[in-house]
Amino acid sequence: MTSAGAVIDPWPLLRNDASDEARRGLHLVVHGRSGGVVPDCLASLPDLLSRRRSAPVQLEVLTAEQPVSPLPQSSWVVPLLLLPGAHARKDVPAIRNRLRGAGANVRLLPFLGSWITWWSAVLSSLPASDRADAVLVHHPLRPGVADRFLAMLASRLALPLVAFDAWPAFQQRHPRARPLPLALAPNRMTEALSEAGGLPPLLEHPHTRQALIDLLVSLP
Repeated sequence: MTSAGAVIDPWPLLRNDASDEARRGLHLVVHGRSGGVVPDCLASLPDLLSRRRSAPVQLEVLTAEQPVSPLPQSSWVVPLLLLPGAHARKDVPAIRNRLRGAGANVRLLPFLGSWITWWSAVLSSLPASDRADAVLVHHPLRPGVADRFLAMLASRLALPLVAFDAWPAFQQRHPRARPLPLALAPNRMTEALSEAGGLPPLLEHPHTRQALIDLLVSLP
């Protein structure tokens, strides 16, 4: 995927509604690790995207203590979250409302995990040999919206789905299985799964990282 807009415009409705005068800034919302630490695969995105978009880009880290101030121009709030958990359903709308309360002109996009183009890129990045044995491994979740979303995702990608705490027993029954962690960046789950031959976090895979960059660059 060399350019998200090279073959088809991934944002036709947004582009029809956007002004041609200037591109919006990007207010990227990411989870982060304890204490607001952000792995390099995420921390490097603002500078790269800002250069390619000629517009400001910043990160808001959910685990950080201090919120981020609004950008000085109209912006997209982009939740780089894979699941519709409490962060996507509660924390992100609260961030949008806080920014609007500070006078910012912001529009909220759906969370990354709901982008069909993104998951198509994830699936196409898996070689046939990896896809045959790949198993989606996710953090344990309470039954509800996120749980139902995961079942739909597993069906769409045609891959088995296993919670992280159930992975050891699953691996014993399926020794050839190779975990595909549902995580953008390194975390404790991906580090543990790497010892079992797990695939890298999605933003440490060159193809899926480039796919996300192309999608964000293509935003109006």
